[in-house]
Amino acid sequence: MSLSGIGIAGLWLTMALLGAIVPHVDGLRCYACSLTTTSGDRRCLTDPAAVEGQSIVTCKYKYCTIQRQELLDPPGKLNTFLRGCDENPLYLDDVVEDSTFRGYYRACSTDLCNSGDGLQSGNQLSGLDAGASENLLVPGMLNGTPGWRIPLSALATVFVASVWNSVLR
Repeated sequence: MSLSGIGIAGLWLTMALLGAIVPHVDGLRCYACSLTTTSGDRRCLTDPAAVEGQSIVTCKYKYCTIQRQELLDPPGKLNTFLRGCDENPLYLDDVVEDSTFRGYYRACSTDLCNSGDGLQSGNQLSGLDAGASENLLVPGMLNGTPGWRIPLSALATVFVASVWNSVLR
């Protein structure tokens, strides 16, 4: 099987598109430090890059994380604060409260994205992780009729696959 000039051009175009879509990954870089009421560097909360020691780690996992725990009484008093990385965080972006504590859980997936104080929703997920629910096929209404909603990411995958298929023919 020989590739014509159009086939080779199509192959290069497909490879260029895939190179733009699928980034080269050496490992996610995350801030890593901790602070409690009795120990830790206070800069972990306000300036994680300035924390003594290894405040930036290369993480083999999917998410950079922040976990912040405050007491409800007295209100807003910081109990623990943790920056790190995790493959499957319990919560991606949530505030959970019980009778004693309010916990702020944040996760993001770009280098050094866990730099905030944890109070604000970072909403810094990237790539296919962004709004993971958008990648699910959910039964619903399409133009007023029952059907399946197909996310844009799925359509892009089908397009690249069809271009690749036509190049190989």
